[in-house]
This record gives sequence, C-alpha cells and structure tokens, in this order.
Amino acid sequence: MLIAEDDAATRDAVVAMLEELGITDVVTARNGEQALKALEERKFTVLFLDLMMPKVDGYEVLRELRRGAYNRPDRVIVMSAHAQPTELDGLLALGADEFMPKPFTLTDLERILT
Repeated sequence: MLIAEDDAATRDAVVAMLEELGITDVVTARNGEQALKALEERKFTVLFLDLMMPKVDGYEVLRELRRGAYNRPDRVIVMSAHAQPTELDGLLALGADEFMPKPFTLTDLERILT
C-alpha cells in the first residue's frame, strides 16, 4: 500500500492503523511528486491519496494515473479533510475509486478496505 499524505501525524496514524489490521507492506510519500516516483517504480494494491499536498497535489496524481504514465493501483482511496462528499463524482471521473473524509477511525479504515 502507498500512503501519499503531507501531514506527518496523519501519515503516521494511517500507518499505525494499517499495522493494527496486520498490513505491514506500506510505503509513504510526503507529496504527490514522491507518490508518482513510487508509482513509477512499482505497482501497489491500494493508494491512499490526500488531495492537498505540496509540489504535486492529489488531483494531479489522479490525472497522471488516468493518462496511464504510472503503475495504477488496484484501488485509489482519496482521503481529505477539505473535499466534500459532493465532489465524489468529480473525483471518480478523475480515477478515484472511493472517498474517505478525514478524520477517520480504525473502523472506517477497516470498512473501506473490505
């Protein structure tokens, strides 16, 4: 799994929650640029993608995945405190599979992964 999140506390929390669920093969990226580099190097089952990140934001990552220039994960889960559920159609059109509003709990994370 790949977590693209610029906020260190959120990134660490997601990693910790995934570990609680027994998922330990996790790569992290602090911005969209790092996420695209990781997606260039390997294929991931899931990408947790924050929308608001420096350098390259989540919207641009979705556009790049849609162009087919990178290894597209099996699932792209957008996580954002700023995007509204009403934006879901636009995010789906860009290539996201699901939307998970922040903050979220371990139960929310487990539910979206099953």
